[in-house]
Amino acid sequence: EGRLFTSDVKFRHDDGDRAHEKGRVLLGSMLRLPPSPEAHGDDTVMNSIDSSTSSNTFGKRPHKHIWYGEHDHRSHPTLISGAIMACSTQDFVTWKHEGVMLNYINLTDMVDGSDGPFHVEKPSVLFNSLSKKYVMWMLVDNVKRSLGMAGVATSDYPNGPFEFVRTLYPDGNQTRDQTLFQDNDGTAYLIRTYYYTTTYLVPEAVMQPTWESVKNADGTINFALSYHRAEYEPGYDDYHDIYMQRWRMEDKPWKVICVNRSTGLEREVPFGEDEICLDPFEYKKVLGQGNPMYESTKNGIQSRFLDPNDPDNNVWIPSSVPNAKGQSWKANYEAGTCGKRSIDKDIQLFDPNLPSREQPNRGNCSNIVDNPIHPTLPDKRIGKLTALEQRRAKYVAVSRLTDDYLDTDGFLTTYEGELEDGADLLTIVNQLRSKDDSLFDWKMEKSNGNSEDMIRSTFQDHVIDRYGAIGRENDHDDKQYNVKFGDRSLFSPGCVIDGDCIDN
Repeated sequence: EGRLFTSDVKFRHDDGDRAHEKGRVLLGSMLRLPPSPEAHGDDTVMNSIDSSTSSNTFGKRPHKHIWYGEHDHRSHPTLISGAIMACSTQDFVTWKHEGVMLNYINLTDMVDGSDGPFHVEKPSVLFNSLSKKYVMWMLVDNVKRSLGMAGVATSDYPNGPFEFVRTLYPDGNQTRDQTLFQDNDGTAYLIRTYYYTTTYLVPEAVMQPTWESVKNADGTINFALSYHRAEYEPGYDDYHDIYMQRWRMEDKPWKVICVNRSTGLEREVPFGEDEICLDPFEYKKVLGQGNPMYESTKNGIQSRFLDPNDPDNNVWIPSSVPNAKGQSWKANYEAGTCGKRSIDKDIQLFDPNLPSREQPNRGNCSNIVDNPIHPTLPDKRIGKLTALEQRRAKYVAVSRLTDDYLDTDGFLTTYEGELEDGADLLTIVNQLRSKDDSLFDWKMEKSNGNSEDMIRSTFQDHVIDRYGAIGRENDHDDKQYNVKFGDRSLFSPGCVIDGDCIDN
C-alpha cells in the first residue's frame, strides 16, 4: 500500500536469525544432576539401560551432567527424520551415550494442524520438584522454518524416554531461539527471542468542505435557495407570505371572463380595456389578476416560500468532501425539532386570521441552514487512523513458567535487542537481576504501596501520532445519515434510543 517499512533486525543468517552450529555445546542444553537421588526425593533417578547390574548408580556420583541435542537426518531436502539424543558425563572428557530421548515422528502441530515433517532445535530440560518430572522445552519447526513453535515433553527420568505433550506459541507469538532457567527458589523461566512488527498510525487527511452555491438541476445557481440554506431567511420559510395576493387572485395570470346569464357564452376581457361586463345580461368571473405588463407578475405573483418537499429544491447535495455523506435538504430540514411540520400550518388559504398569524423563526430548531458560508481550510488529519510506517525488530522475552513448567503464566518482561557474537540467551540472566536479587524485577508498585506480579504482553501497541490532529471518537462525524436519509434526525429511533443524532 505504499507505506514505509523499516527493519531494525541487525543480524541475519542464511539458516535463520542465528548461526546454527552443529555439535556446539550450549549452556542451556546441559542438565546438571544432584550428587545423590535424595536431592530429588526419588529412590531412582535413572531409567536403567544396563541390565548387567542390579543397582542403579546413575546420578549418585557428584556433578553428573546430561547434554541434550537434536540430531537431524536429511535423505531429501524436503524430508526430515531424526531425534533428540542425549549423552552424559562427569568430567567432560568421558561421555556416555544415553540414547534417543524423543523421536521426531512423535511431533505434532497442535496449533494450526499443519502436516510435517517437523524437526527440533535447542532442547533444554529442567527438573520439576512438584510434579517429579523432567520437563523439556524445544523449538519445533518445519523445513521452511515458517512455524516457530515451542514444544514441551516430559519424562520420569533424565535420560528419557520423553513423552511429547504439546506444541504452542508462548505468550501468543512465534519463538525463534529459546532456553530455560531455574531460579534458586525453583521458579522456572523461558527465555526466548521473537520478532514483532510495530505499526505507526496517523489520522487520514480529510479534505475540508469548499463552500459552493446551491445548484438547480441544469447546473445554474439557485440564488434564493443558496441564501436560505446559508443564512436562513424567514421570508423564504412562510407558506402564507402572499395570502393577500391569493385573496385578490393576483397569484394567477390575468384572466377575466364575462358570462352570458342566458346562453352561458363566455368572453374574455383583455387587460387594460375599458370594456366591462354588460349588467344585468352578463356577470364577471375573475380567474386571475396577474399583471401581464411585467415579467414578474404576468404569470401571477409567486410566493417566495421555498418548499422542502419540492424535488427541484433537493437536487443539489453538498459534495465537496468525497468521503462525507450529505443528505437532501428536505431530510436536513426535517432533522430538527421543528422541521417536520405541516407546511401550511393547517391554515386554509382564505382563513380570515391569516393577517394576525405568528410566524416562528426556525433558524435554530431545524437544519434548514445545511450549507452555511465558511472559509475553505487546509486538509486536517481528523480521518480514520491509517498505517504510515511499519517497523520490525527483534525482542527477548523472559516468561515465568507455570508451577508444572508446561506453559507460561502471563508474567513476563520484554527487551528489544539482540545478542552479539552468537551469545547464548542464558548470558543475560546475571545482567537482568535487580539489586535485591529478584530476578528480572517482576514486581510493580501499586498506589497503596503494595506490589503485585506484573502481567505484560509480547504484543506491542500501535504507535499513534496525533500531533496537530483532532482524532474522532466515532465514524459518524462526517456523515449526515447512516443508511437512509433522516435516520439520524432528532426524532429517529437511532437518535432517541441509541443517541446517534445528527449535529445541528
